[in-house]
Amino acid sequence: MKHFGIKVSCIEPGVFVTKLTDCGLQRHEKQELWKHLPSDVKKQYGEDYLKQSDTRQEKLMKKLSSTDLSQVVWCMEHALTAKYPRTRYTAGLDAKLLWIPMAYLPTFVADYLLEQDIVIDSNAV
Repeated sequence: MKHFGIKVSCIEPGVFVTKLTDCGLQRHEKQELWKHLPSDVKKQYGEDYLKQSDTRQEKLMKKLSSTDLSQVVWCMEHALTAKYPRTRYTAGLDAKLLWIPMAYLPTFVADYLLEQDIVIDSNAV
C-alpha cells in the first residue's frame, strides 16, 4: 500500500468489556453448540467441561478486561490524524504486557504458557 501513498497501521487491542467479551452471551452460544454435538464428542470433553470453561473464562475476564475503551479510540484517532502514525498500536495493559510479548516467543513456548490454565476433566475418556 505504501506504493500508493497509503500508510497502514495495525491496532492490537487487549481484552475490553464489550458484547464480544460478554461471558453470558458466550455461555449461551457454547450451550447451543454443545446441544448439537454427538454424544461421543461430549464424552471426550467430559460432563463438567462447559461449567469449568465458563468459570475459567469469567476469571480471565475479571483479571484482564478493561472498561476504558478510550484507549482503543485514542489509537484509532492517532493513526488517522497523526502526521507520522505508528505502524503498530497496542491498547490495554494486557496487550502490552502479555499478548504482544507472547507473540514474539517461539510457538511451543507460547502454547505451553497458554495450556497451563486449560480446562481438563480427569473423568473424560
